[in-house]
Amino acid sequence: MVEASRDPTADTNRVVFLQDFQIVDVPYGDVVDVLRRDPRPLFATALEDARIEGEHLRGRVCPANWPVVLAKTVELRAESPRILPDVAVVPFTWRAATGSSLFPTFDADLEITAFGTWQTRLTVLGRYQPPGGSLGWHLDRLVLRNVAESTVRTFLGALCRGIEKTVRQAHTTSHEAHREV
Repeated sequence: MVEASRDPTADTNRVVFLQDFQIVDVPYGDVVDVLRRDPRPLFATALEDARIEGEHLRGRVCPANWPVVLAKTVELRAESPRILPDVAVVPFTWRAATGSSLFPTFDADLEITAFGTWQTRLTVLGRYQPPGGSLGWHLDRLVLRNVAESTVRTFLGALCRGIEKTVRQAHTTSHEAHREV
């Protein structure tokens, strides 16, 4: 009997893909208008205690309903949005501000598409490599992937609420300006 040799790097090269989406009651064009200005303040609404530091945002992420003390401080870098008539994409990356060897870097795209006339679908499509070799891969499969999925869902929900609030404020300001004329 011949035993197949096992590649010791197989578990360290695996990539985990995450995807989640939510729908906001805001027309696609209004969301794109917000993104065109600068996506960083919008991303800042999705991070706990966020602050802009040059090209990066710094804030905390964690799953919903977790104690804030368990949140991880990350640096988030959002690239310039690519805006087309029917889709806009904002590439972004977040990585741990400290202890980066213990936490994966999350590379993702925020994809924005029209969902009918008055709604917009926001989708996070992301990927990461669990650190820690084979042990890290198995821990990710058992527990940490659920934490990552929940963290992305919480982040996306906060991002959607930020978009809705920003667009509402823009409309309120616009209506007040028209009344003054």
